[in-house]
Amino acid sequence: MFRRVLADHFLRSETEVSHVTFVVLLLMLWLVLAVALLVARHGRLLHELWREPMIERPVLIVESDDWGPGPAEDARILREITGILARIRDRDGHPAVMTLGVVLGIPDAAAILASGGAEYTRRTLAETEFTPVVDAIRGGCVAGVFALQRHGLEHFWPQVLIARLREDDALRAWLGDPLMRSETLPAEIQSRWVDAARLPSRALPSDDIERAVREETELFRRIFGEAPEVAVPNTFVWDETVERAWAASGVRCVVTPGCRFEQRREGGGLAAATRRIRNGQRGAGGMTYVVRNDYFEPIRGHRAERVWQAVARRSAQARPTLLETHRESFIDGPDRVRMALEELESALRGAQSRHPDLCFMSTAELARHLADPASRLLARRLPVRIRVWLCRLRAELASARLLKATGLMLPLRATEWGLGILTRQRVVRLDQT
Repeated sequence: MFRRVLADHFLRSETEVSHVTFVVLLLMLWLVLAVALLVARHGRLLHELWREPMIERPVLIVESDDWGPGPAEDARILREITGILARIRDRDGHPAVMTLGVVLGIPDAAAILASGGAEYTRRTLAETEFTPVVDAIRGGCVAGVFALQRHGLEHFWPQVLIARLREDDALRAWLGDPLMRSETLPAEIQSRWVDAARLPSRALPSDDIERAVREETELFRRIFGEAPEVAVPNTFVWDETVERAWAASGVRCVVTPGCRFEQRREGGGLAAATRRIRNGQRGAGGMTYVVRNDYFEPIRGHRAERVWQAVARRSAQARPTLLETHRESFIDGPDRVRMALEELESALRGAQSRHPDLCFMSTAELARHLADPASRLLARRLPVRIRVWLCRLRAELASARLLKATGLMLPLRATEWGLGILTRQRVVRLDQT
């Protein structure tokens, strides 16, 4: 009797073990097939996410475009922004930084109209009328809160403007406006580095591009003493010819939206992107790409909370937060200007309080860190890099869909959580580099 009970017990045990073994083998098979499918579908993406630099500390940079010739009121606003930024410092003592994408010139409306619209003439920041704006920009640079970036001699290609003037009443009205804010031009005309006189746009002659970049460089040096090493393509439409001209003139970094557009299609919209770009990748002439990855436009209703959320999201991915904003958010009447300035200060202070290790720097400094394998800003510990890599993979729309469909999302999150406990962030001082 006892032998029979014992035999039945062993039989049941063997059956249970075989069931467990079968389940384990089934799970292993599922895992192998799911991972194999992920690699087959997104192998290149996996590689790109691993190679993209990972940073040890949150970084926040406000990138503001379109500053240039304007009334004295612009200078007053720039001085107010300087004061706000100078009062906010990271734990290393560095003030908050706003980059200024500077446009050096505007049309000389009187001269153009006098020629019957046949000849383009410009006015530039070098003229006495714009001295208050130049002085305010210089003052911010001296205070360490402004960093200049190239945003074009004009925010359009002059010959395109002249060609469109002949048939566009609204454009002639714009030319008659004493302020002539480039932000109000049609988007396709704002794309400086393509010929948008007719759509779809065409590439500009390389000789003309090289000549324009040299002219811009010389004028920058005459006004500010040096030409910035960072370029921001107007409306993010540019090509390799432009990059090579920039590189020859001293540009070392190009700000991108994470891709490159090279053409305006029929109707004026952007044609499909021709290249996917990630932080730290290299372009023509060895230039470093950086990616603007969020927006802060108070004129469009963006509030400080948006910045806090962006910093939290990008920091989890070990990416810097580069906020795109424009002059128009800070010049739209006294009440809205005050609101924009208050939101800017609230955004920076709120981000700092939520991330005590937040780091302020210019885009040029960030590019140097990304290009330097020895930089203390870059993460090197393998567990940290794996955790960040998994977080980035979840954040990519294409791979996230596959992770959910295959069921890999849950074990991936669990692994990421476990590595997060093991890799608590160390204190990193960048002034020791």
